[in-house]
Amino acid sequence: MATALRGQDETLVSQELPRTALKTALNNAIGHARMAQRVVAVLIVVLARSDRLDTMLGIPTRQLMQHALRRIAGALRRDDRFVQLSDEKICVFLPNLRSDALPLLAAGKIQQAFETPFKVDDNLVTVRPVIGIATFPAAAESADELLVHADIAEGIARSRDILHYVFHADNRRAADTYTGLTTELREAIRTNQLEVHYQPKVELKSGRCRSVEALLRWTLPDHGAIPPPVVVRVAEGNGLIGALTEWVLNTTLRHQSEWKQAGIMLDVAVNLSTITLGDAELPGVISHALGTWQAEPSRLTLEITEDATINDVDYSLAIMNQLKKLGVKLSVDDFGTGYSSLSYVKRFPLDELKIDKLFVQHMRDNKSDQRIVRSVIDLAHTFDLSVVAEGAEDEATLKELKRMGCDLAQGYALSPALPSAALLDWLKRHK
Repeated sequence: MATALRGQDETLVSQELPRTALKTALNNAIGHARMAQRVVAVLIVVLARSDRLDTMLGIPTRQLMQHALRRIAGALRRDDRFVQLSDEKICVFLPNLRSDALPLLAAGKIQQAFETPFKVDDNLVTVRPVIGIATFPAAAESADELLVHADIAEGIARSRDILHYVFHADNRRAADTYTGLTTELREAIRTNQLEVHYQPKVELKSGRCRSVEALLRWTLPDHGAIPPPVVVRVAEGNGLIGALTEWVLNTTLRHQSEWKQAGIMLDVAVNLSTITLGDAELPGVISHALGTWQAEPSRLTLEITEDATINDVDYSLAIMNQLKKLGVKLSVDDFGTGYSSLSYVKRFPLDELKIDKLFVQHMRDNKSDQRIVRSVIDLAHTFDLSVVAEGAEDEATLKELKRMGCDLAQGYALSPALPSAALLDWLKRHK
């Protein structure tokens, strides 16, 4: 394992150090802190854009890491240590702290150190560090717990698209979920123990179902139904999000193929997480799945969130343009909750906007929500985009959406998400 330690002479020293040496040093620091009533912190720092820069500019992640280690060396105290865990991950170890507020200060200094772009060959590149923080005694009792909880905190930060996250005591239940479900989720993906249900998206003018949204479902005997956001966080935090996305995509296209053989033509929509949109291999995965099931690209919509594109607009645009070249459609999910703007809609190659259900559900009683819904519909139509309203829970809301000129709607007033076989029955009853 490659490592880097900041030595007493303030220089960067590279040497091999087994992970067990890190744990020993951490446990020793915890023992001292327990007697002296001090705090020990671990920060897991991930270089979020390093793989993208390697793919797009040919800048090796190892080269970026060397720059990153020097920046971190200049941001820490003399007694602090850091260990390179992989080509994009660094563990920072802060012993003998007087307060558990100090790790946040250290995280801020590290992030500030990365604000100036790296000069690599002829390129100026910016690397965005995402940091997970865990402290003794507030959130851990041992070196193993510190490392695991800091890693979980980093995964939470990435899933929420924030710069850093501190693991708290009330996250322990979530930690059990993260660590306890990883093996089960990996096995569930491998052995097809997951399910995909489909919620109809109904055209308001004709009342016909034109499309369905694919929604992941996972039930375990000992846990019951696992909420989809938890499944996604587990997948993102443990490197399974790529495999999970590929499984959902292929399952959805397989069902679409089966419906087609039954004489039913339906478009399908699949959600992409923030991390998935940043995967340079995504266009290839989509292309392969389309070919495997001989699916029409124009009948597949990929739903992304507004926030998924904000941190690296140029890279997101490049990926989205590659997806558009495949012939698939792109939709912005939960529109109105993130960084909605005219320039956003103008710049990205979109086909559809989805109005977040928070606005739709209360629009009949809330004039502000009503104005937001109307403005999104008008904005979408100005740019020749279709617009879908989520959260249509009653007939009165459907009528109001239709009056406003909304193209499609989905929600319990129409149908909940259904398994594939139940969806076919629903379609037969609602021709």
